[in-house]
Amino acid sequence: MPRTNDDPRALRSRAAALAAATELLVEGGPEHVTHATVAQRAGIGRATIYRHWPDQQALLIDALADDVRPLLAFDDTPVRDQLMTQLEQMAHRLNQPSAVSILATIIQRAEQDEKVRCIREEIFGQADENFARALAAAVARGELRPGVQGHARDLISRIVGPLLFQRFLLGVRLEKDLVVSLVDTALAPWLPNT
Repeated sequence: MPRTNDDPRALRSRAAALAAATELLVEGGPEHVTHATVAQRAGIGRATIYRHWPDQQALLIDALADDVRPLLAFDDTPVRDQLMTQLEQMAHRLNQPSAVSILATIIQRAEQDEKVRCIREEIFGQADENFARALAAAVARGELRPGVQGHARDLISRIVGPLLFQRFLLGVRLEKDLVVSLVDTALAPWLPNT
């Protein structure tokens, strides 16, 4: 009797394979994510890997997408507090070697592969639009001056850009004081009393 995608054994083998693929990606880069290496690391048959992912590119893309989440998500609490909380979490995550390897692979592969571009969009694509709405709400609450929402992309770039530069290009471990400095510097011109 053929198994469906809801079969618990198929779900377990898929999860084990994705975990193994992510580990291999972190350890050796995208070229180390093959059907054979994933099967060996996950302790499952190569045929099982091929059943889930007929080609290596599909396997790599699913490994990249397995832990994707949007860059920033906002609610109705003060925008500075939200930025501090989320960017501290981002800094902590970027300090993990796995995040560096995975994001670097996504950024590099997105130039040639439409599916990886979709993953990149899922991470970065909505940030400025969501942030613009949060900034507009902050203006309505009196936290920031009117007009700031039109500068959402620039503000995100001024905050997130240096974090990525420090971590990816300089190899610096990101600390809370850097996050505080970046957020406060970016928001300072838009505070109501300036």
